[in-house]
Amino acid sequence: MDEESYKAAYQRINTAPCAFEKGILSLKCSCTFQHQFQLADRHGVGCTDALMQQNCCNFLAYLRKQTRFVFKINIDGPLPHNKEIKVQNGGMLGMQRLLGGDEGAEIVDNISALMLKSIEVYGDIESIPYNRVMPDVTGYKTRPKRQRK
Repeated sequence: MDEESYKAAYQRINTAPCAFEKGILSLKCSCTFQHQFQLADRHGVGCTDALMQQNCCNFLAYLRKQTRFVFKINIDGPLPHNKEIKVQNGGMLGMQRLLGGDEGAEIVDNISALMLKSIEVYGDIESIPYNRVMPDVTGYKTRPKRQRK
């Protein structure tokens, strides 16, 4: 399957992609509304709730905007893969800590519950104190690069 055919099939199958797909596939996050699937020996994650998908997309957009300055990235378009993993996993761990979750946790059990609680506490996605989440994003350790033999 060539890449163009894969992308077309992926869009047909996954009409509501999960904003935290990389975080979920890295096994550091999970969500009540996630729907995992396989396509041509690759994994994907969709969202089963349209409102929650929108909340997550908005949260991630604000978080990415903040991290572009912190990471000193001045490009249009998606972040590099390693930076995106830091944003998704570190951002969710930071939100969990900010909202009174387990300080030393390395896994987020329910992204949707964190989103709902953050909206309840702060009123909306824009009012979250992202500056208090940033240390978790920048401090998140991704898997070390494998060395070839």
